Amino acid sequence: MIEIKDKQNCCGCTACTAICPKGCIEMKEDMEGFLYPVVDQRNCVNCGVCEKVCPILNCKDKKTFGQKAYIVQNKDEKVLQESTAGGAFTAIAEYVIKRGGVVFGVELNKDLVAHHIYVDTIGELKRFRNSKYVQSSVGGECYIQLNPS
Repeated sequence: MIEIKDKQNCCGCTACTAICPKGCIEMKEDMEGFLYPVVDQRNCVNCGVCEKVCPILNCKDKKTFGQKAYIVQNKDEKVLQESTAGGAFTAIAEYVIKRGGVVFGVELNKDLVAHHIYVDTIGELKRFRNSKYVQSSVGGECYIQLNPS
């Protein structure tokens, strides 16, 4: 069963909530407004899948690599004005969509809550533009959409 004793050991990805076969893990807000998993211990069967999916508990070894830096600026003036990092994300996302892929990203909904969604058209990419300096809610539906089996 997943248990967060130190907040720095949780990234708020909600993978544990999404994978729990008993649905007994809920993301709850702390006093600072950040979401952390809380397990309903009465319904937990201690299967351990929440711990197996956790990226913090299952951190891969760091690999050293030669780092390079690139400066990217989108050629589309409208995209450039609506973007905060030169519009690189839009250019990469357009590449993916043109090849039949989908793109997941974060949008602010009408209540100004940052949450993950996916889009499959270039016109919808504008929903992801601009920075959101808050924790976003991944939600279980994104994991299901990624792996619909």
